Amino acid sequence: MKTMVERNEVLHRYRIKGQSKRQIAEELHISRHTVDKIVWEYERVCLDADGVCDMKAFAALIGSEPKFHTPVRQCPVVTDEIKGLIRKCLEENRVRRATGMRKLQWTCRGIHSMLLEKGFTLSYPSVCNHVSRISAIMGAKTVRDTDLYIRREHDPGRECEFDWGEIPLVIGGRRRNVQMAVFTLLHSNRRSAWLFLRQDTLSLMEAHRNFFMEIQGVPQTMVYDNMRVAVTIRTGRKGRPAVKYPTRAMRQLALYYRFCERFCNARAGWEKGSVERSVEIVRRAAFVSRQSFGTLDDAQGWLDRMLEKINAVSGVPGIDDTEKQRRIQADLHSLQPAPQPMSCFEAEEHRPGKYGTICVDYNNYSVPESLASETVMARVYSTRIAVYHHGRKVADHVRLEGKGGWSMQLEHYLGTFLRKPGALDSSTAMRQVPAELAELYRVHFCPDRQREFVSFMMYARDCGILQSQITAAARSLRLRGVRQITADHLRVELDAMLDASEGHDDVLTIHVDSPDTLSGQQCSSIEKHAVSTLDGLTAAMGGLTAHRIYNNPN
Repeated sequence: MKTMVERNEVLHRYRIKGQSKRQIAEELHISRHTVDKIVWEYERVCLDADGVCDMKAFAALIGSEPKFHTPVRQCPVVTDEIKGLIRKCLEENRVRRATGMRKLQWTCRGIHSMLLEKGFTLSYPSVCNHVSRISAIMGAKTVRDTDLYIRREHDPGRECEFDWGEIPLVIGGRRRNVQMAVFTLLHSNRRSAWLFLRQDTLSLMEAHRNFFMEIQGVPQTMVYDNMRVAVTIRTGRKGRPAVKYPTRAMRQLALYYRFCERFCNARAGWEKGSVERSVEIVRRAAFVSRQSFGTLDDAQGWLDRMLEKINAVSGVPGIDDTEKQRRIQADLHSLQPAPQPMSCFEAEEHRPGKYGTICVDYNNYSVPESLASETVMARVYSTRIAVYHHGRKVADHVRLEGKGGWSMQLEHYLGTFLRKPGALDSSTAMRQVPAELAELYRVHFCPDRQREFVSFMMYARDCGILQSQITAAARSLRLRGVRQITADHLRVELDAMLDASEGHDDVLTIHVDSPDTLSGQQCSSIEKHAVSTLDGLTAAMGGLTAHRIYNNPN
């Protein structure tokens, strides 16, 4: 296949220099048949019957690219099975676009990776070519980006970009729009991500806590877009430009971790292009092939494994995997030292209502019945609610979603149930106990022995016995052939299990609703340090208000 320059050189030698076809072929080192075809096209298009050259036709000929009629060659590597898999992925894309999962479509890169994992051997261009052909047959249209961007170079440890991404997942059989917080170190392109159920201030601060703990340092500058949880925009008056101010939580983060924040202009995504691309890469790599998980923790574990694979591979032409790891180490070694680990909660004062509950974000959470007329302090975390009274934790709940929900713990109402045992069966607190404990009550204590069950639960509460230990004791009694379990049976069995566990403290140590990995003493000291430190920061920013945002190591 000859270029336009080579063809015009042949015509120049043939017309102007008068060389023969054989001489042209020898001097240009091309085939004699190629010269014949070029000369034949010239004579057919430009010469009339008298041999006179039409200059307009000749100018058009030498100014156009050569046309070659070559048949479409079939790629022997791409078998019918591979074509079927590609078509299946494109059909899934059509379904996902129609069902609101547009951001989890298969890309050419994802299809190529999937085929390699299945054991096929083919190149990425082969996949791209067949995706284009099959998409054309299916009637899919491709839109190309015509914008021009400026490539930047970044020093190690200097800048990190942050953004949110939304992922439609199935959590526990229910479809949810999960929020993903993504961080990208710009020098090495190292990516980190965490999943949250909300895109609020607490999730923002907890994501930063997790990231700084993971990399054991703090970048000099954090780059954000115009998200409401990070920036407040005040529109200008009388033609003045709008002014951006960091939110209160953002200022606390920047002061505590000692980084500078930079906000992009509105509708200018190219100013933060790296992390926008990171959100897409992480979302597609982790959740295109799998969208269903039992819990949010399962999804986070899957995401962590996918991030290890993403960060182990360069994915950038001209930078191999070894260079990628070298850049990551350079980023990590150039970070500022991170202060004491911290996360956040919002402290709110509440007085329980007539059901012995406090209302936080339109959801209700129970407190012990003895505090029905007292004022309690609720610490609102991103995933849980901790209730304190005079500095002592009295309740811990998983934070509910939506509005109008009820989280009621049975041990908070045992005194009332002891006086009114008939209300136990239909109570919300009883309906929310674990299924195994509810089955134990229904089979062995209902309907005539409610008061005995309540008295035993009060004994278990006072002795610090967990509900999981009670159900374990009931299982042990059933295995030993006890058909009718009583409260005395459970007490004896629990005593035996506790005696057997002496010297093996981890046998019956079961942590329920305790997201902290630090000890209680460490948590308490870090809480006091965080509260005192942030109180000082808040005072420096302009004074304390009634609604304060604190930080705590969770």
